[in-house]
Amino acid sequence: MQYFRIGLVSFLAFALLSVYLFVVAPKTWGTEPPISADAKPFAQGESTATKTDASETAGLIDTNDGGVVPTAGNFKRASEYSARNGGRAVLVLVDGKTVFEKYANGFGPETATHLHSATKAFWGPVIAAMIEDGMVESFDELAAKTLTEWNGHPRKSRITLRHLLTLSAGLVQDVTNLQGHDRPTLARDLYRHAIGVPVLREPGEVFQYGPSCYYVLGEIMKRKLATRKQTPLDYLKQRILDPIGVEVGDWVHDVSGNPHIPNGAHLTALEWIKYGQWLLQDGEWNGKQIVRKDLLHELMKPSDANPGHGLALWLNQPGGQGSVGVAAQRTEPRDKAGWIYWDGCPDLFAALGAGKCRMYVIPSLKLVALRQGDSDRDRFEDNTFLSLLLAGQAAEASVRDFGVPGNKRQAVQIFLQRFDRNSDGKIAQDEAGPRLKSSFNFLDENRDGALDASELQLLLDRQSVGP
Repeated sequence: MQYFRIGLVSFLAFALLSVYLFVVAPKTWGTEPPISADAKPFAQGESTATKTDASETAGLIDTNDGGVVPTAGNFKRASEYSARNGGRAVLVLVDGKTVFEKYANGFGPETATHLHSATKAFWGPVIAAMIEDGMVESFDELAAKTLTEWNGHPRKSRITLRHLLTLSAGLVQDVTNLQGHDRPTLARDLYRHAIGVPVLREPGEVFQYGPSCYYVLGEIMKRKLATRKQTPLDYLKQRILDPIGVEVGDWVHDVSGNPHIPNGAHLTALEWIKYGQWLLQDGEWNGKQIVRKDLLHELMKPSDANPGHGLALWLNQPGGQGSVGVAAQRTEPRDKAGWIYWDGCPDLFAALGAGKCRMYVIPSLKLVALRQGDSDRDRFEDNTFLSLLLAGQAAEASVRDFGVPGNKRQAVQIFLQRFDRNSDGKIAQDEAGPRLKSSFNFLDENRDGALDASELQLLLDRQSVGP
């Protein structure tokens, strides 16, 4: 219990610190020449990139159609922030043109980085392709149609492919036997193990992040593709990646030879961003529609269980939450955007993986941006990176600034302003996120049923921030 409390305090304190980074840090606006007119189109099927010089001022520039796109200076700032936090690559396309490409920390364009959970973003389009090819009826097809052993089960018999892709099937997340790629306790056959895990919740009611749904999906795809003598990875390559010219660097398999569904892919930045551009283009490539547009649009619809997640894609929708549901990864329905980027772009959708591998697609800006990394010790934050990339924020505040009491007080006030709905200067249990709500008895030191500024301040005082 002592270790749980220490970990909880650290986690909640980090959420408070994130509020400062996301909201308090000052923004510097200026003017800057447009992105270089020499920027070359991102050649569909090729891997040519043109880097642009980035000036020291930042802001937004108008496009010919009245929209706005970030400036070259923004890209540089975002790239520098990524590099300081262990990043390997930052690559940006605007309107199909490569406008920024930068590698750091000893890595280069030939580095195929492990995407971890960003791999999940491949499988919504795969199911869409299987619908188009007649192998699946719809996203609402019952899993038990293929997994006949689920027929008759009071809950599993009602799980659909949509529930699996929105991570709302209610299945237990068996982390010990299913999570990761090098855990010694991993099941030999991840697919078969996943279809046997218990189901504890009603399908469609609760969003729960984890590997179980994706490995169940793997078994369904495996059985459906058996007559073609294809694995799910074979089908992904044949149906989507090969037609758009994406070369996979490597893919993790389990002991039984099954490709890992939620976390197996290794791709270079130049290869991975082709996939993002294909999604931005609604499934079209070189004048050919690879997967039906209407099916791909279904992936970007917010799920009932979590508006911040669609079908295998993260969404920047108000009211959404991230994988852990804490304050730093949660927004309210009244907010103008979601937890990925608080200041706007609710049409943004993303693939997000451990090591802070990120692919952001923003249709309204005709922009695809990716960041690759593979360190679990960096302090990279989506909102800070996107604030630099999109809004020209001068620089994120150093975590060392939180040693200044005034800054901590300001962070606490911002936190209160965000979550104190009745403006009584406290955060009640019904105003808090799930993790905070479940720990009130520990954090509420004066036992008044709410957290006030002094109790939130203690979280920061107890947190030891490293260099």
